[in-house]
Amino acid sequence: MITKNMKKLEMAQIKETYFSEKILLSNFRKDAAAKKIPIIDETAGRFLEGACLIKNPENILEIGCGSGYSSYFLVKGLENGSYTAIDLNGERLKSAEIFIKSKFPDKNCIFLYGNAINMISSLKLRYDLVFIDAAKYEYTAYIKRLMSKIKKGSIIIADNIFYKDKIFSTAVTKHNYRSVMGIRDYINFVTSSGCFKTIFLDVGDGLSVSTFLGN
Repeated sequence: MITKNMKKLEMAQIKETYFSEKILLSNFRKDAAAKKIPIIDETAGRFLEGACLIKNPENILEIGCGSGYSSYFLVKGLENGSYTAIDLNGERLKSAEIFIKSKFPDKNCIFLYGNAINMISSLKLRYDLVFIDAAKYEYTAYIKRLMSKIKKGSIIIADNIFYKDKIFSTAVTKHNYRSVMGIRDYINFVTSSGCFKTIFLDVGDGLSVSTFLGN
């Protein structure tokens, strides 16, 4: 039997969790902006959180965790599985590790320093949810190396897939050329290889969500 007092207690707990998280994430975004550290859009973060809750992954891999903002949403819904992060920026990786382990001390989280292209093949686990948000010109290289590290039904989410609409432009600046070409090549691969079913979402700077159909 649920009493009125129980309902009030539950609502108070929800309220406290909601506002404490709101402050935490707001402060994180402000700090990242002050330090000019790129992070994902909050709506993209909430999408990751929802994807984890629905998929209930056993193992999560994040390629390009930065200082841990996106990691927060991925790890938050992780139940009994593991989370692995790879990043080439050692300082930001350490910040992410400290932040995530302080918020989720009981969860199995591993932070690896290095270039994901060189490291993916040595990973021991198979991942059922992967989030890619690293060097755009390397997106295709990442997913090709992931083919032996994922299983049928695994979900691969890639950020910045619209790249501020630059991938639709016929005139690409020299500064953006490698990134734009890399994203276009990635899109071509996940839509034409026959190994994935992919949708593109107007969330944040664009997300592609690919379900692995198998080799």
